[in-house]
Amino acid sequence: MTEPIDPGPATPTRRRLPSALRNVFSNWAGFICSSFISFFLSPFVVHHLGNSAYGIWILMGSLTGYLGLLNLGVRGAVTRYVAQFHVETKDREASAIASSALLIFLAAGTLAILISLSVAALVVRMFHVPPELRFAARTVVILAGFNVAVSLVGGVFGGIVAALHRFDLSNVIDTANAVCSAIAIIGALSAGRGLISLSLINLACAVAVAFSYAGVMFRLYPTLTLRLSLCSRQSLMMVFSFSVYTFLLQISFNVIFYTDSLVIGRYLSISLITFFAIAGNLMNYCRTLIAGISTTMTPRASALAVRGDLEEVQGLFTKATRLATLMVLPIALTFLLRGNTFIRLWMGRDYADVSGRVLWILSLALIFVAAGQVATSIMVGIDRYKSVVWIVCCEALCNLIFSIVLSRSMGVFGVAWGTTLPSLAVSLMFWPWYVHRTLRISVLSYVTSTWIRPGTAVIPFGVLSYEIEKLWPASSLFVFFSQVGVCFVVFLITSWFVGLTSQERTTYAQKLLNPLSGTAVHKLS
Repeated sequence: MTEPIDPGPATPTRRRLPSALRNVFSNWAGFICSSFISFFLSPFVVHHLGNSAYGIWILMGSLTGYLGLLNLGVRGAVTRYVAQFHVETKDREASAIASSALLIFLAAGTLAILISLSVAALVVRMFHVPPELRFAARTVVILAGFNVAVSLVGGVFGGIVAALHRFDLSNVIDTANAVCSAIAIIGALSAGRGLISLSLINLACAVAVAFSYAGVMFRLYPTLTLRLSLCSRQSLMMVFSFSVYTFLLQISFNVIFYTDSLVIGRYLSISLITFFAIAGNLMNYCRTLIAGISTTMTPRASALAVRGDLEEVQGLFTKATRLATLMVLPIALTFLLRGNTFIRLWMGRDYADVSGRVLWILSLALIFVAAGQVATSIMVGIDRYKSVVWIVCCEALCNLIFSIVLSRSMGVFGVAWGTTLPSLAVSLMFWPWYVHRTLRISVLSYVTSTWIRPGTAVIPFGVLSYEIEKLWPASSLFVFFSQVGVCFVVFLITSWFVGLTSQERTTYAQKLLNPLSGTAVHKLS
């Protein structure tokens, strides 16, 4: 049985934690920028490549996405332990952890390249790849192997930047990468290039990002040293003792996120991947939006656990899960009520029916998944994640089995249900119980704070969206977003009075009325 977190004695620290609010807002700013780019880039890429070539692109991305498993959960260990040692000013221990992770990733990157060469030889036999795209598919897989190798090594630097709570700088790097990548992709496709050019662009961007993270890391933490001679059996064991469970967690998430395209490519057709990916990419954008909160929670919760402050961890959890749910509910309702219209205006009439229905099915799970995504990050931060790992493994296995079985009778919609049903089960049954066991937050308090309060706040938004869709169908994306904007203003008002507590309203009001006051800065922790 899982024991509740023991507050324990407070540990004296010298280093102050950066503002959580700044990190969250910078994550959202990065998300808005990347989503804006993807929103306009996706139709461009689909129409220039065509359904089959774009399906190959998504399929190869899903297939090589499993090479990311060579991360072995090590980046999470870097973030977890460097955050702890940095707060405790134990720079030598932090250096040993980072150096050990670098050694592991150098070996894993080499293995990724070797595996990609082997997979490239088998990919045509495994899936229904058109003859004219076979050489491109093999080349994409090989280049993806090199991309993974570079990203793994760069992951050491990125993990340290995250451990230092400087998500604002991470977002500057990622946003610059997204802009440069989009410009290069538009130029390549406009010149008649294809899949291989896109892969080369991705590889070049991965190299640039790795060097950028390295530069930022050395500037932020000059007393940290990266030398392979600092590796020791003790530091390696510390990394692997943490990473073995995060590795299983990563395997499960890879199955959940990447299996759909593989199932469709294996049992249905390559072109149907495009229809599914349109809706699936919208879900990915939402997960990225939630990650604006969740990624900041692991190092912050880790630092609070070092201090042994259970009450602060409880407050962090309650606020973060409620905010994540509040943030995602209007998006989920828009997809449920107006998804077909949005896809018709965005991607074209040919994609509206199939992709719109897939989007509706996936959005059912989106309503509840935000809290679980944030909760997972916090549980990793406070070292109470082992039971979570096994539950997510079960979800991944059920996802795979249900997707294969249901695809036989329901086609691409069965794959969508195979993803949604296990996710709903974990969100509704596991998380309320587990939060009560680990953080001593009652099931009623969890349900009320995480779902009922945000759900009540979003009701006027949903009613207004439904009426607008019925009485005033959008004729263009401009009209559609204008309508959503009007509904969102109503949601902001109801969220202020219903979604926030009185104390939070007071704090935010003070900050809005006196933005220069240093005493009104609100923190999630």
